[in-house]
Amino acid sequence: MNTKLAKIAVAFALLCLPVAITGCGGSAEVTQSATATPSPPPANYSVKDKTLEYLEGFGTNSWNTESSKDIAEKIRVKARESEEDKYTYLEIADSIEKDDIQNVKKLFTKIGGVIPASVAERYPDPTPTPVPTVEPSEGGDTITYAEADQTLGARALNLAKNYLEKDLSQEIRDEALAVILKSLEWITEENQSKFKEMAIAIQKDDMATVEKLYAELLPLYPGIPESAAAATAAPEPVAAPDDIIHLKGKSDQATDFFNLKSGIAIVEATDAGDSNFVIYLYDETGNSKEMLVNEIGPYKGKSLVVIPEDGKYMLNVESDGSWKADITQSIPDNIKSAPVKLTGKGNDVVFARLQSKLTRFTSKHVGESNFVVKVNDSLLLVNEVGNYSGSTAESIESDGIYVFAVEADGQWSINIE
Repeated sequence: MNTKLAKIAVAFALLCLPVAITGCGGSAEVTQSATATPSPPPANYSVKDKTLEYLEGFGTNSWNTESSKDIAEKIRVKARESEEDKYTYLEIADSIEKDDIQNVKKLFTKIGGVIPASVAERYPDPTPTPVPTVEPSEGGDTITYAEADQTLGARALNLAKNYLEKDLSQEIRDEALAVILKSLEWITEENQSKFKEMAIAIQKDDMATVEKLYAELLPLYPGIPESAAAATAAPEPVAAPDDIIHLKGKSDQATDFFNLKSGIAIVEATDAGDSNFVIYLYDETGNSKEMLVNEIGPYKGKSLVVIPEDGKYMLNVESDGSWKADITQSIPDNIKSAPVKLTGKGNDVVFARLQSKLTRFTSKHVGESNFVVKVNDSLLLVNEVGNYSGSTAESIESDGIYVFAVEADGQWSINIE
């Protein structure tokens, strides 16, 4: 089977919403191989001491390249132990390896060091030069480097802001990386390492690092020029989805109406009974009828349903015990990107970021009943009964977040390569 996988419009109306979810934990989890390593003991030296050692030794007969590398590596170790001065320490290490004595002197002073007289005599500060100007390529007013720094820095922060507020595809994140890196030569030297780190974090989808660096840089670049805002303009934000809808009851029951938006909805249900447990979803007219659950209790699991349009809906529940149903229209935070392995037990709904390419899906199930895996409620990857192990290749049409609806009665896994 080698079919084109196209996204369905209604299922992915949610992907422009701010990513925030509650109640989407469940039994499934996205795992990636990792090897735990014990944390090294704190290094028994300071960055100031090591930087001073470099400054005093540099240029003397006893100095060599290996000494620079050793000091730089020790400073990087200390950078990993520091949150407040991490990026300053990393910049010192880089400058030492490049033998950029003037920048090392400047950064040494920044962390509270006093330049030794011997170093000041051997390597005096260069005579300040007038602030240069940048001539625009196609007419217009001449701007200074300081103005270019503010304009391009603000533009980079606007890109970061869009990333933090919206779900951007891998392709767009790659473009943001390229745009920010091209701007670095115009950005103030002491901030270049932070912008570079932020650009790489956007490309790698490391939201925590982007948030931290964005907060640090924003006070330095408070204004976003109109030209920068226009260059990174994004669609108007869509209102956040309603909170989780909590429903519960005992025995057979038709619930009150509740509001749902068009797109996907995830129903997490539990039942304490011993007989049939069936849930139907009806629209306000009663014409649209979706069976969400058809199991024998007790039961716990998640189901996916596509909501065709905004409106009022209700559940019709058949049960011989107490039951609960939580409905959400959000998607999880920190969705992992392929290659990745999804695992779980029983009925569940899980997400993964896929790239536009031919992708192999290897699925396994240890159980006695149906094992069904559907992607975006449109592509059927597996439809078997009992134990199963097999793989299939599918052509993914575009980068983005994809939703997997799993029906199973035992442990299962989906390895995406």
